[in-house]
Amino acid sequence: MQVTSAAGGSTATVPKQVAHKDASATAGGGSAGGSGGDGSAGGAGGAGGSMPQAPIGPKDTLGDIYYKTYTEEARGDAPHQPVWGLKQKDTFMEFAACRDWYLGSFPLGEVNRQRACTHEGLYRAYIVGEANTHAANHQIVREWCTMLRERDDWEKYREHLLKQVQDFEKLKSAFAEEKAAFEAKKKFEEWGRKGLKSKLQAAEELLSKERAEWKKVCEKDNQRMYAARSKITGLEAQSATLKGNVEEVHADKERTEAELNARKDKELVAKDVEIAELKRRLFEAIDKKESLEIDLEAEKVKADTTEEAKKNAEEVRDISTSALNIAQNNYAEAQTIVDTLVSES
Repeated sequence: MQVTSAAGGSTATVPKQVAHKDASATAGGGSAGGSGGDGSAGGAGGAGGSMPQAPIGPKDTLGDIYYKTYTEEARGDAPHQPVWGLKQKDTFMEFAACRDWYLGSFPLGEVNRQRACTHEGLYRAYIVGEANTHAANHQIVREWCTMLRERDDWEKYREHLLKQVQDFEKLKSAFAEEKAAFEAKKKFEEWGRKGLKSKLQAAEELLSKERAEWKKVCEKDNQRMYAARSKITGLEAQSATLKGNVEEVHADKERTEAELNARKDKELVAKDVEIAELKRRLFEAIDKKESLEIDLEAEKVKADTTEEAKKNAEEVRDISTSALNIAQNNYAEAQTIVDTLVSES
């Protein structure tokens, strides 16, 4: 809803949860920024519950509406956003700016809590707060004065240290000049003509000795390097020979393995063919036995009345038994061959 301020004529949008269609609706909050109201002027729902409040009047400002439309159930967790009319150019030298800031500074729950207090409680809280505020201000002023005195003492001590540093730099420069003069005089005395000549001769002798020693060392190094080079050359030749031998051995090994694998594959193929043939013969023998047993059963039925049928049946039985024994022997031989091939592989 749009609400127009009675004091300044400004228009602002009040959230839906604080908009009231009925002027007599009860909600939390008191006057904050209205004409004649203050920040502790009313609310609904303090620390202990809800309280009835005055309806919204036609001359109420945005601050009055903000405080009067508060309820802890609807807006208790919302952030406090006071309706201020302060501008960036305002200062606290003006009563209106100070009053506007003061009325909108307190959250709505605190306004309702203070509104629920008795006059005696508010009076006592005011006396205690003012006394503590004045005592704290007094202590702050005392510490501020002490701080200023300590700062003045520190500035004086700093100036004293700077003066000592300047004096030290002057003394240091004078000492450096005197030291340079002394070193120059000492060097002049030590490096006279005789001293220079004796030192030059000693340097030449030392140089000749060092040169002779250096030549000897170079000859020894050359001999050692030549011997090392000869040994390295011989080792390189031996390494090349050994490498060739190793490669030949690897080639022979790979060729032998390939031949063995090929021979084994051929043998396995031949064995597989032989096993397949033996299995075929076994199955044929089994089929023949089954057919002979069927014929035997038929002959038994026919031979119930004749002796000749009985003899034929016995002959058929003997033939089937011999065929079964032959098939079993062939199967045993095939199984032995398969086990041998499996163990060799």
